[in-house]
Amino acid sequence: MLLSTISLTAFAEGEVIKGDVDGNGVVDTVDARIILQMAASITESDLTTADMNGDGIISLQDALDALRKASSIGGVVIPDKNGDNYLSDSPNNEFIKLISSTYNIDKNALVAIYSMPDSGTNYVLQFKKGLFSSTYEKSPDNLYRVYHIGKAPERTISYTEGKLLIGNYNCSGAEGMLVFNLVKTEVMAQYPNYFTGV
Repeated sequence: MLLSTISLTAFAEGEVIKGDVDGNGVVDTVDARIILQMAASITESDLTTADMNGDGIISLQDALDALRKASSIGGVVIPDKNGDNYLSDSPNNEFIKLISSTYNIDKNALVAIYSMPDSGTNYVLQFKKGLFSSTYEKSPDNLYRVYHIGKAPERTISYTEGKLLIGNYNCSGAEGMLVFNLVKTEVMAQYPNYFTGV
């Protein structure tokens, strides 16, 4: 659900990897979600792998750090490409078409961002029109909703407006806020030539 499945693998068998709380050898979005649950005392805590910043407690910051590690946010991620774009505002993009038809939204209000084609970390951002404009202003201030689209063939859809995720995904309000705010502050900032005000 969260932002990316781009992951880091262990170089030596048995190596403890900070953030790999499920022990599968990679730090991915599942780990970030588990750490978030640990921070909310929903899941039993493990300081060995979940305490990302080494401060002795498991907090929302640790979940955010795991998510950044999983998606390499702050480095070079989600590059602009032609063809199977990782960032697309094309009305023919399959994710944009799905959200537009499901929720009856103008395709011009939508931008698709995904880390790998059909990875299950497929996101569509919906924007509001500018205050004094008839066009959709693609800026952090005008981000209205973030949709998450699951893998084919089910294509489950959840969305957040900065609170709970609504739809085919069971998560907490904290997760909805985390996703929305990371998209606003981290992901959109990677595209200063595309999004305004980043």
